[in-house]
Amino acid sequence: STLQVNFRGSTGYGKTFLHSGDGQWGVGTMQHDLTDSVKWAIDQGIADPDNVCIYGGSYGGYACLAGLAFTPELYKCGVDIVG
Repeated sequence: STLQVNFRGSTGYGKTFLHSGDGQWGVGTMQHDLTDSVKWAIDQGIADPDNVCIYGGSYGGYACLAGLAFTPELYKCGVDIVG
């Protein structure tokens, strides 16, 4: 299964949503959005907890590396594309 998260700070949802990610990159609420989404998918039986990979490009690549660094127990692998 694939989960694409529009974490706070994503464009296309208005300025309030966009700016709710200000200063929250890496270990702040933007990263928690990704972690919480993966845990939700596992709890729902959608994702296999032993086979979760994170990947992304640009900020998503940075978020991939942050996920691997700060929540390594959650991910089996990661792919950073220009992060």
